[in-house]
Amino acid sequence: MKKFSLLILLGMFIFGGCSEKDSDMEIKNKGYQNENLLNVNVKQKYLEEFAGILSKAVYERKDVREFLKTESLKQFDKNFNVLYYLISDVKINEKSFRDILISYSSKEAIEEIENNVPLLNILVPEITFFDIYPQDLDTDDSEIPVVVSKDYETALYFKGKKELSLKKGEIPSFHVFVVNENSRVIIPENNLKSRGVKTIMFKSPNYDGSLVINEQPILKSTIVDNSIVGKKAIDAFSYFNKDDGSINQKAFQRDYIYYGITPQNQTGNLNRSVSEYISFIQVDANSYFNIANEPGTKDYYGDPKISNHTVTQEKRGLSEEELLDRMWTKGSYNFKFEILTSTQEQSQVVYIPLKPNELWDFNISHSYRNSTWFRRSKNTYTINANKFTSKPVVLKEKISLGKWDISEEALFRYIKISEEDSGAEVTETETYEMSKALKTNFSGNAKIGIGLKGKEGEAGASASVESTTTEKITKSYTIKRKIDSDQLGKIRIYFYDPLVHKVENGVCELHTYYSGHVKVGISVE
Repeated sequence: MKKFSLLILLGMFIFGGCSEKDSDMEIKNKGYQNENLLNVNVKQKYLEEFAGILSKAVYERKDVREFLKTESLKQFDKNFNVLYYLISDVKINEKSFRDILISYSSKEAIEEIENNVPLLNILVPEITFFDIYPQDLDTDDSEIPVVVSKDYETALYFKGKKELSLKKGEIPSFHVFVVNENSRVIIPENNLKSRGVKTIMFKSPNYDGSLVINEQPILKSTIVDNSIVGKKAIDAFSYFNKDDGSINQKAFQRDYIYYGITPQNQTGNLNRSVSEYISFIQVDANSYFNIANEPGTKDYYGDPKISNHTVTQEKRGLSEEELLDRMWTKGSYNFKFEILTSTQEQSQVVYIPLKPNELWDFNISHSYRNSTWFRRSKNTYTINANKFTSKPVVLKEKISLGKWDISEEALFRYIKISEEDSGAEVTETETYEMSKALKTNFSGNAKIGIGLKGKEGEAGASASVESTTTEKITKSYTIKRKIDSDQLGKIRIYFYDPLVHKVENGVCELHTYYSGHVKVGISVE
């Protein structure tokens, strides 16, 4: 109990129902359990009762701790959840998990909990802010509390008793087991009444942990929900999804998107209602050293920078919000996107402000010093930019690239990316060489054939074959920039690049572009 008494001083807890904002799916007239029928307060009572029972088993039995850790790492719903309904009958050293819990309570008590909370769940949380990961949970440690979160408090259970009631809003820096309801699955009502094969339904295929898509190298593609890339691109993939250089190759997806061309119907008119957008960006973690460097600036409007690499706090732990406030200067980075196309005389400029915690996981290190007769306990937090990891940012306001009419516009678009700082403005001239499709590919607003045709009318074997199917043009732009801005590279988008590499069960493998610092993904609407 000594270790637990010390641990509870390290931080508070805010997990609620898995600390995730899951999109709700209405389930009506399908015979499923109506989760709203049970009074919330009554259901909460059963969650707390189960937490007390589980905390006894967790304290006394290492095999139970090992079992929960192993099951959580399977990520059956793409989170570290253990759904009681699915694992209650699994044997742990010749005795089912359910029977073990009954031995710490009663059959009647367990049955009542099962009947009233069918989606009973045990979460082994990942707390990246403090480098707490389920795979690192020490099963030799018997003093791991079981937690239940309420609207107004977080209750910690140990050896069957509620040892402490904590305020919500702070983050723990130690392993716990969280008892809650699973928000990612549905149990058909008939299955709840049956003692046969246990089955569940996922609220979204994105939660199905058995559906694994092998991701391509990180700078080539990424896995996203179909809604991010857009229905038009998904439909294009249904026609053009091969890598074999055939008429069905992925490179021809924009022929369908803009002209409705398919392998069976190879002529189509321009769809003027379609546009492309940058839908998400991901900034390399090491880019911090490039962009957080506005010289001589300490005011509110400067680039956010780490102001304190080490922060200490006596007694209680600090929340994520408190650490951000103490470790960072205020403000956001101001990302500038300059879109260059052959039909525009000037670049289109879009600004996206983003805060450091939106761009990166900080992976803050935490240590704890015990109190003695001569000193108080102390928490020490350390941030190191070399340990940052990047995360994708889905843009609330997508960056429009406009429609792409290749009867008029070149086959290439360029995007220059920078983080704009204050300072004197300079004017620069840049010249780009681009390729245009020959007029033989069009008849008015209609495009004729898949891919590109050459001067004699022959079709290119591949969309990337340009020597006889295109003509070269040059385009110069006059661009104004702040002299101290940080240049983050440029990307070149080719009309015959694929948009989607793979589609499976509600998610797709999206083609991405990389500037050297920033990765972007494109959607179509």
